[in-house]
Amino acid sequence: MKLTRWLVAAGLMIISTAFAAEWTEAEWTGADWTLVGRDRNEIVFIDRSSVFEVGDLKKARVLRSFSTVQTIGDTAFPHKSEILLYAVQCKDQSLGFEQWMLTAGEIGTGATVWSGRIAKPVLYKDPDNPVFAGMIASVCNG
Repeated sequence: MKLTRWLVAAGLMIISTAFAAEWTEAEWTGADWTLVGRDRNEIVFIDRSSVFEVGDLKKARVLRSFSTVQTIGDTAFPHKSEILLYAVQCKDQSLGFEQWMLTAGEIGTGATVWSGRIAKPVLYKDPDNPVFAGMIASVCNG
């Protein structure tokens, strides 16, 4: 599923209108980070103070931190953290990101490797991934 996620990201990168998408320090430090999932290489937090509704979508800022360097494709944008604004459609348990910031260090630290946004997220499902299931449950039920 990691390959699928990054293929979607690469496709979005090609069709997106990428522009600066960094959050302000006040947004970052004023966050209410709650653990929502983990596996052997990844730990995921949601900022409970960032959850809001837009139509039939709920949106929330998510921090994904990895113990090993991640890339998009083979070698592009090496990073250990992703801070993403996810859009979640609760009725069908789908999600997609519309804003991102990749950082060199774990837990959102280090230099920004790449940031951007797209106008409309492409929603997808990954029901077998417990980390995604935890993010969806936290946004939709919490």
